[in-house]
Amino acid sequence: MTEKGLPPSKLIRAIRAARLSGVVIALDDGADLEEVDVHGHAGLPLRTACFEGNLAIVRELLIRGADPNASAADGASAPLRLALRREHYEIAALLIQEGARPPNDMTIPPDVLGIKSAPLPGEAVVPELPGTAADNLIEFTPSNLSFHKPGAAETTESFGTETNAISADLLFLDVDEIPPISWETPAKP
Repeated sequence: MTEKGLPPSKLIRAIRAARLSGVVIALDDGADLEEVDVHGHAGLPLRTACFEGNLAIVRELLIRGADPNASAADGASAPLRLALRREHYEIAALLIQEGARPPNDMTIPPDVLGIKSAPLPGEAVVPELPGTAADNLIEFTPSNLSFHKPGAAETTESFGTETNAISADLLFLDVDEIPPISWETPAKP
């Protein structure tokens, strides 16, 4: 029972118990995603999840359409305020990425703005490119070297395959070592 004597809904009980499967079942069974609190403010499930600090549940509620800007009796942007109050910075970052608008008087810790939360299902994933090239990658560029196989005419060919995969053999070479090129040589008479 809550303070006002109202029993919590199945959805709120699952959120408080940190049971994602219970949240999914409750929502699939028709639980109100925008359930109101005792003051009549919608968005109680998301506010509760943000206060409790369960990122997976917050993510599920957002996927299903929960309002990241839901208000409460104490003002606007309640999910974001609750997450920040409890120092759930990854949840706060996710809410901001999903459109939560902090009030003008709210200070967002710099740490929150630097957090990149994993995208919600269906969102495009754009990889971040490093500012400088990594020093541990081996890439192949066709060389078009001329060589002469014993018993054959001179030809121009490229060695290897153009790929970003690293051969296990290449991992064991010294920095200046060139991998051996093997081809059959005819036996000497």
